[in-house]
Amino acid sequence: MNEGQSLLEKLEKLFGDEPFDPVEEELFKWFLYAYTGKGSSIEDLDKLSFELFKDKLTVLMDAVYQWHQEEKLKQQLS
Repeated sequence: MNEGQSLLEKLEKLFGDEPFDPVEEELFKWFLYAYTGKGSSIEDLDKLSFELFKDKLTVLMDAVYQWHQEEKLKQQLS
């Protein structure tokens, strides 16, 4: 996405029209979490730290997804 775009323009491209598909629905929940102040300290990161944060966020999201899949499998087996 173009860095010169406003937040609203970027959101419109990310989410499109409602109803949201499952990916957009999950992404919107993450957006609301950050937008309502929980992620506001991100503004304090310099560019290098922000790039590192994005890299680590990907690793964290993969780990959380894997954990949920394992938990779901445990529940199905019990």
